[in-house]
Amino acid sequence: MLRIFLDCNRCDEEYMRQNVGFVDYVRDRTVADVHVLVTTERTGSNGLRWVVKFIGQDRLKGEERSLTFTTDQTATEDDQRKAFARVFRIGLVAAAMGTTAAPQLDVTWTKPAGAASTAPKKDPWNYWVFSVNVNGNRNGEKSSASTSSYFSVNANRTTEAWKIRSSAYRNENTNRFEIDDETTVRSSTHSWGWDGLVVKSLSPHWSAGMTASVSHSSFNNFERSSSFTPGIEFNVFPYKDSARRSLIVKYRAGPTRNRYTEPTVYDKTSEVVLKHFVQAGMSLKQPWGSLYISSNFSQDMKRPERYRESIYGNTDVRIFKGFSVNFYGEYNKIADQISLKKDTASETDVLLRLRQLQTNYSYYMGFGVSYSFGSIFNSVVNPRFTF
Repeated sequence: MLRIFLDCNRCDEEYMRQNVGFVDYVRDRTVADVHVLVTTERTGSNGLRWVVKFIGQDRLKGEERSLTFTTDQTATEDDQRKAFARVFRIGLVAAAMGTTAAPQLDVTWTKPAGAASTAPKKDPWNYWVFSVNVNGNRNGEKSSASTSSYFSVNANRTTEAWKIRSSAYRNENTNRFEIDDETTVRSSTHSWGWDGLVVKSLSPHWSAGMTASVSHSSFNNFERSSSFTPGIEFNVFPYKDSARRSLIVKYRAGPTRNRYTEPTVYDKTSEVVLKHFVQAGMSLKQPWGSLYISSNFSQDMKRPERYRESIYGNTDVRIFKGFSVNFYGEYNKIADQISLKKDTASETDVLLRLRQLQTNYSYYMGFGVSYSFGSIFNSVVNPRFTF
């Protein structure tokens, strides 16, 4: 039977084993006849665009095909896996015709209800998509309790020519700690903000846009911060290939007006900062694994010594049969903490993270190694004692 390596983070592999049974599922891509590489991207209506690439290997080397389909924002996980299973079966039929499963294969067709219309449907929403999110939680015990709440509203419109995004949010966190019968420590942090984005497609490689934002943060000492930054972006690869590869460079520049809750270390209660931003990123999703690297640089154009630069990366690489490694990490060099409060942070501020503290760097990193061995042909599904 046809040996398949399903390379998909969003797919329900157990469901595929149960419902697409004319192939053998193997756990190592190097022994597969077909490597099925699946990538997804968000659509303008917040659905998913799926690109399913069937890559022939061994006796089928050189045979490749891609199928594309979309699922709606309202599609459940069951809707998504059914839609994928249908495309999955269609893409495998040609390769399976040369296997022992061929005599048992058949084709069915569901006739559409009514006459098919070639006229484009009119969208009553004109491509606009709106969403509202409300989250809250509370946890505690006898001597402590914490509460958090989050609210956001979003509006997006995406077409081939334009991309428009607007979002607003509010977040609040409170904590209570009873040290003893006479001492209780309470803390609270809150923030809110709005940001907008407008982008115009100029060519398969170029785009121009502008961003604007207004925000407040008790943690960062911002009573209000507003910015406006137009910019331009270049993608070495055509944007239509972004599901599998992209290499992007972007430049933005514009003013930011800050009004601080308390005087800063520079004795400022408000100021206007002219900043520019340079960003570069590379993303690859290939049969051997995935790689993403990004670098960001921002700087005060009037005071070049005030800047911030960061680099982030993650990768997941299959080294050899059954063995893969993954790395991820980020490093930030910080020299632009202009909003730090002038007064000294108290012990409570430090322990409860109620305000931003002075630092000239930050980082995090991690890695993992996995190795599996044994049978590569076991397609049996047994859900007993799953819960």
